[in-house]
Amino acid sequence: MAAEQPGSPETLDKNGRAGVFRKIDAEQEDTMMSNELLRFVEAAERAVVATADSTGHPHLALGSNIKTPDGNHLVFENWFCQTTLRNLEQNPSIAVAILAEGAEFGYQFNGRVVHGFDVAILDGYVPGAEPPGEPQTLTRLVVKVEEIMAFCAGIDTDQPLSS
Repeated sequence: MAAEQPGSPETLDKNGRAGVFRKIDAEQEDTMMSNELLRFVEAAERAVVATADSTGHPHLALGSNIKTPDGNHLVFENWFCQTTLRNLEQNPSIAVAILAEGAEFGYQFNGRVVHGFDVAILDGYVPGAEPPGEPQTLTRLVVKVEEIMAFCAGIDTDQPLSS
């Protein structure tokens, strides 16, 4: 069975609210994401990335070049600001939201950053040519997905798609 899209008749509960899903029957038992969900993720151009510091203060960033190497991990990258990177040093928990292009639905992936890689490094800071604090490193993050939920406009129940 493939995952249903939020808001389709198969996913509405008895009160017509979106976000109640049957468990995804992944092609492999140890995989969080079905092939359909893998295609959805890899077709996305951007993801909204939410981190929080050790006190719980939140911060948002964008990720791009999104991949799903094995159905249990998300991989994406960006020239993340120091706040995002510092938050992940203090607290590896992360939420990643991916929306369908031009639509009001998508998926939220909750998990933990298990790896971070410097993919490219700028040649240095040039005073006067670059604003202070501008990111100097393209960082690729690998997230172990622990929970997947519907992410949509309107009423939603935050029920996991799979556990």
